[in-house]
Amino acid sequence: MGWTLTSLAAKASKALGATPAWARPDGVAHAAAVAQRGVRGEGDTVFARVHARRLTAASPADRKALEAAVSELGADAAVIERATASGAPLTAVAALAAAWHRLPDTAKETIRHPAGSGIGSVRFGAIRAVQVDQTTCGAAVMAMMLMTGDPFVAAWVATGRSLGDHLPPECAAALEIGARTIEERWQSLQRVLHREATHGALGPLPWPRAYGTPPWRVDNATRFAGLRFRGAIVDDTDGERVAAAVAHASAALRDGIPVPVYTGGDSASGLDQVVPRHVVLLTARSEAGFEVYEPSSGRVLPLAVDRVYGGGAKEPALGHWTRVCWMVLPRARKR
Repeated sequence: MGWTLTSLAAKASKALGATPAWARPDGVAHAAAVAQRGVRGEGDTVFARVHARRLTAASPADRKALEAAVSELGADAAVIERATASGAPLTAVAALAAAWHRLPDTAKETIRHPAGSGIGSVRFGAIRAVQVDQTTCGAAVMAMMLMTGDPFVAAWVATGRSLGDHLPPECAAALEIGARTIEERWQSLQRVLHREATHGALGPLPWPRAYGTPPWRVDNATRFAGLRFRGAIVDDTDGERVAAAVAHASAALRDGIPVPVYTGGDSASGLDQVVPRHVVLLTARSEAGFEVYEPSSGRVLPLAVDRVYGGGAKEPALGHWTRVCWMVLPRARKR
């Protein structure tokens, strides 16, 4: 099996005695305990906790309005929790609740589950949710993550509407590019996020568009429930580090937080394969492994846990690459 640039970097760091915070035993143990609560983010998610905090801090009138919004959506109350956690104004949350039952079923499904509700094609109405071109896999993943964390973005992609005069900044920027149809809105959102993630990636120098989205910028450019993120370099030949990464990814998914993953090849296939080449999004933990949004196909595909370890044939869920190079994980809050 060949080497990758990220595996070499991780090995060098380990040889110098440096252990990243996410790989320390106490953090791994905590992540494993969180992951054991269940395989899917249900009930006690990051959205539910942020919603509860905002409810507690609200005035009596605002609390009553939030409770009414939750009641209005009934079985879809999780949409209101996501809306509250996005930081949107209360007027927008109330407008979403008031408009919910008048939205088309296809739009409601996109808002409920932007990345789909299981294995299969991901569609926004009639279009498949694929990346714009070969350079925007990272931007497509970021867009899918943003829609998962902010239902107002998902509602705008699905309908072109703002709710309660609230238009998320990414959508406002996308309107400047052109966004008359669902497909145009989805594509323009990717272009906006790609521009944001590549800006300043090399300091004063421009980032080469052909190299896609730099992994060290995804953690800075990701907006999701008020969380902060960190990049985790993965040596997929180090069993202990892979187990730590899997524990953190599983804990994030249990909390309702998708996980961007960079993939690539290795030196056995040429030096151009040793750097991260593609981005996918872990969307759920299953009994057998993970469910993964793969943007070049616009599908959610299964990924067995043992495929996170280095080697093996080309894997469809990894975009037909063989190696896992980098994960973008939520930073743990101080406990």
